[in-house]
Amino acid sequence: MSAKVEKHVLHAAAPSIPVEYFQSVYELFERGSLAVGGFVNRNYSIGGYTIRLRFAGAALISSMTQAFDHLMIDQESTPALTICIWDTASTGTRLPAPPWGSDDFLARGQIQGYNNERIYTAFQHGSSAMNLLDVTRSLGIFWVPAAGDLVYWEKGAPLRTILHWWFSNHNRQLVHAAALGNGRDGVLIGGRGGSGKSTTALACLDSRLLYAGDDYALVALDPAPTAYSLYNSAKLDSDHLQRFPHLVSKVHNADRLEDEKALLFVHQHYQANVTTKFRVRAILLPRVTGKPETRLSKTSTAQALATLAPSTIFQLPRAGNETFKFLAALVRQVPCYCLELGTDISRIRTVIEELLSETYPTAEKHCTAR
Repeated sequence: MSAKVEKHVLHAAAPSIPVEYFQSVYELFERGSLAVGGFVNRNYSIGGYTIRLRFAGAALISSMTQAFDHLMIDQESTPALTICIWDTASTGTRLPAPPWGSDDFLARGQIQGYNNERIYTAFQHGSSAMNLLDVTRSLGIFWVPAAGDLVYWEKGAPLRTILHWWFSNHNRQLVHAAALGNGRDGVLIGGRGGSGKSTTALACLDSRLLYAGDDYALVALDPAPTAYSLYNSAKLDSDHLQRFPHLVSKVHNADRLEDEKALLFVHQHYQANVTTKFRVRAILLPRVTGKPETRLSKTSTAQALATLAPSTIFQLPRAGNETFKFLAALVRQVPCYCLELGTDISRIRTVIEELLSETYPTAEKHCTAR
């Protein structure tokens, strides 16, 4: 299936069509669950809400939950959102041939005629996964042909599409940024792939700073900008691993680095270094300089928005004007800096620690500038 990425608008659909399709897939999930002995529930506290992942059997549990391990909770409280997760290979329950054609694919996998204000539907190229959300019922569905079809980045950031859809209706926004804090305050580190987000986050693992994410953070604006950890995973180009020799033995996919980025789950190895929430005190835009020293320089809100918005919006189905407005409000509320990354990795953590403690030489001046 090839996406028609030149299409950017959702076409109107008869209201019953998306609802009927969603219900038919949900009934197949229930049938598949019965075929493998029933549901398996896992509960997580994400962004201040209880989210339940409901698996049809055990085939996908390990692959889909390691990134959430730091957010797992034991209590069986009523979930705000339930996501039903299943595959055909383990349940023996097939998803019928899609009722749409290749010309019905819109930008980022959205499907023409199967999206409206209540039902969201997107096909995920790469793993051939289906993502659906019924906003009214706060019920999501994730289907994939087989557990082995999950690509490495989906294991590192599982259910990204459904979580984005649901949280965007609950005053939260997924932001393409790393997140580091000191337990109370922290920074978002934004930039396109290869800009230094992962390098910065991993360079701070052995410091007083706490890790809240490598590639995505969940952000709220009210009553003050707040970042919530979403995934504890980290991804790094395999040729950059030599800069972090202590991490080599912790890489989850060490046998596949010729084709994949190195993936590791921070909570498994640095449990005490993971945080789940902090106030956002600054946005940092990393830039590799090749010079020894790491330093901060003030940058504009326009530059921060131009960095955060494209990489966030273009990766998330149905992200658009509302996401842009959210990010514009965010960069107006906190100071924005260019983080000029030096070759001395140990200095990166020091600069961020000083900024958060307000001992960085120009922090006071920068924090009042707009």
